[in-house]
Amino acid sequence: MAQKKSIAIIGATEKNGEEIATHLSQGEYNLLLISNNKEALDRLSEKMKGRSSKAEINFIECVKDGCWEADIIILAVPHNEEKVVAKMMKEVATQKIVVDFSNEENAGDELGSILPYSKLVKISGNFSTKEIVIRGDDEAVKEEISEILIQAGYTASIATNSPAKK
Repeated sequence: MAQKKSIAIIGATEKNGEEIATHLSQGEYNLLLISNNKEALDRLSEKMKGRSSKAEINFIECVKDGCWEADIIILAVPHNEEKVVAKMMKEVATQKIVVDFSNEENAGDELGSILPYSKLVKISGNFSTKEIVIRGDDEAVKEEISEILIQAGYTASIATNSPAKK
């Protein structure tokens, strides 16, 4: 039996983070929902307990602790917080997939310089209609993220020759 993928969502209490967490909770994952806002995390915990879920869900306040266990790290924080969060998780994000959901054009370049040993993927598009585009340097990683997001109900397309970092 294959081991469950562990997916950390940093900014799980943000609008996009909560939406992603809700959709991914229907898959068989180990979800690590991370937020430094304890009250919002407690509210999210109560909300998630009331829903049917196939995922094992853990709520964590520490970015570094949550990312340590993850195979995939999703950044669902506002763009202006990404650099600070990336620096917090840098030590434990080596060789892990880091998915940037900020929808900012140049965010991949900034994150790539902070997380040079991570496999960075950039997600952009219309999150409300769930139509997204995946960019990155590693074709296998883009395909893996595409499969996960399609299973979560998104319409994902993979951009070609559009690196997420330089």
